[in-house]
Amino acid sequence: LITIFMGAASVKGGIEILKSAGVSNYPYPEDAINAYKNLYRFSNWRKRKEQHVAVFDLDREGIRSVLEGAVKGGRLSLGEDEAREVLSRAGFPFPERAFARDGLEASKKAGAIGFPVVMKISSPDILHKTDVGGVKLGINSPDEAEQAFLDITSTVRRRMPGALIQGVNIYEMTEGGREVIIGVTHDSTFGHMLMFGLGGIYVEILKDVSFRVVPVTETDVREMIHEIRTYSLLKGARGERPVDIEAIVDALLRLNWLVMKFPEINELDINPLVVMTEGAVALDARIIIQHPEDKD
Repeated sequence: LITIFMGAASVKGGIEILKSAGVSNYPYPEDAINAYKNLYRFSNWRKRKEQHVAVFDLDREGIRSVLEGAVKGGRLSLGEDEAREVLSRAGFPFPERAFARDGLEASKKAGAIGFPVVMKISSPDILHKTDVGGVKLGINSPDEAEQAFLDITSTVRRRMPGALIQGVNIYEMTEGGREVIIGVTHDSTFGHMLMFGLGGIYVEILKDVSFRVVPVTETDVREMIHEIRTYSLLKGARGERPVDIEAIVDALLRLNWLVMKFPEINELDINPLVVMTEGAVALDARIIIQHPEDKD
C-alpha cells in the first residue's frame, strides 16, 4: 500500500497515523510511482530462480590479510595504500605510483615515473583531496614537482591544520577517457548495493547514479549503465569517441564478486575510474569495513 497525502500541515495528522502503521506516504505522485517501480524491480529480482553471477579470480588470501590488518590496527577505514592493494588483488588496474616525503624526493620520483604526473596529498584524515588543495595535475618537470610538493603540503596545512600529513603520492598521469564512479554501500534492509554513475567532481553535482542489489548479473549491470541520464557521454557525444563499455561491465561485475566474497566491506568507492576507448584504470579508492562484532 502506497499513499499520497498532499497538503503539508493540513494532512500532517493523517501522515503520522500512516507512519505509525508502517504505511509509506509520498508528497507527490511522481515519488510514489518511482517507489512502486523500484519495489516491482526488487520483487522481480527476488523471484529469479537462477542468478548467473560472473566469477573472478581474486587473491583472497592477500585481500583477507589487508582487511584483518586494518581491524587489528583498530581501523575500519582503510588507508589509500590498503584500498589500492585490496582492489589490485581483485584485478583492478592502477597507474604507476610513488610516494615522497619531501620536495627533493618528489622531483626524483616524478622523473622516474615519467612526465606528466599527478601529485596528491597523502593523509588518512582527508577524504576529498581536491577540496583542500591537495591535488596538482599536469606536472611536467622535476622543478615543478618539487614546487608542487611545497604548494600542496602548505595549502593543506593551512586549510586542515589538524590533519596528519604523511607526504605526497605521485602518479603516472592518465590522459583522456571519461571519469565514472563505481561503488558499494550497505543498506540495513537490502544488504549490499552496487552503484554506478558519472564520476570525478560531477558525482556530487549531478547525482546521476544508478543502484542494484547485490548479487547482480551482467544484464543488471548493463541496465545500470544505460539508466544514467549522462549515458550519451559514454557513447560519444558531439563527435567524441565512445568509451569502452565492456570495461565498465567488467569492473562492476568484478566489484560485485569482491563484496560477495568479502561481505565485511561496508562501503567502497572507486572515484574516478577512468574509462578509455580501450580499458579502464582506477585512480582513487575508498574502503570502509564492518567491525567483526557488528556482523549479522
